[in-house]
Amino acid sequence: MKVITNERFIKSKARVATWTNFGGLAILMVSLALSFRPERIVWAYMALILGLALISIAIHNANRWVKEPRSDQLLAKAMRGFGRSYRLYNYVLPVDHALLCPYGLFVLKVKKQEGEIRCQGKKWRRRFSLRRLWGLFFQEPLGNPTVEVQREIQRIRRFINSAELPPESEIPIEGVIVFTNPKAELEVIDPLVPVVHLKELKPFLRKLRGRRTIPEGTHKALARFFDEAMA
Repeated sequence: MKVITNERFIKSKARVATWTNFGGLAILMVSLALSFRPERIVWAYMALILGLALISIAIHNANRWVKEPRSDQLLAKAMRGFGRSYRLYNYVLPVDHALLCPYGLFVLKVKKQEGEIRCQGKKWRRRFSLRRLWGLFFQEPLGNPTVEVQREIQRIRRFINSAELPPESEIPIEGVIVFTNPKAELEVIDPLVPVVHLKELKPFLRKLRGRRTIPEGTHKALARFFDEAMA
C-alpha cells in the first residue's frame, strides 16, 4: 500500500499546538501575578479563564498532531500488506483520511474516544462517567460521526467532480468510522455508516474485494488527480 501524507501540514499544526501551549502558560502566569493585587482580581480571573482555554486547545491539538502514534500512522499500520493499488491519503484531500482501492474510495473517519459508545442508525450516545467529565479538557468530543462522515463524502465528491476523469467514470464513495482506542466498547445497531475498531478495518475491507471494481483507467486517473493535490 502506498501512503501519501502531508507532513508539512502536520508540522504546521504541531507548531500551532506548541505556541498555543506557551501562550496559555504565559497568560496563567499573568493571572497569578494579578491575583496578588486585589484591585485587579477581575482581570486575574479573566486571564485565568483565557489561559485554561488556550491550554485546553493546545492539549487537543497536541493529542492530534504531536503525540504518536497519530491517526495517519495508526491507519497505515492497520492496513499494512495491501498492494500498490491501495493508496492512503492523509491530510491531502478535502478530508483527513481517504483510501483509494480497486473497488472504491473510502472516507475514513477516525475517532479516539474510549468507554461505552452506542450507535443505532445515525444516533450516537456515550455513557457518562467522571473519567469522561475530566476528559472534556483533554479529548475531542464524540460528536455525531455518522453525520460527519456523510458531510465528508459530499465534500470529496464535489472535489472529484472537478477532475477530468475518463467518460462514464463512476466512483463508489463510502465512509467507514474507525475507533482507534482499544478501550472503546462499541455497541452498534443497524448503522448507516459502517463502524469498526482499528483492528477490524483490514478484514472489513478484504470482505469487499468481491464487489465490482473501478476501471483501471479511472483508478489511475483518480490517483493522478489526488497526487497532484499534494504538489
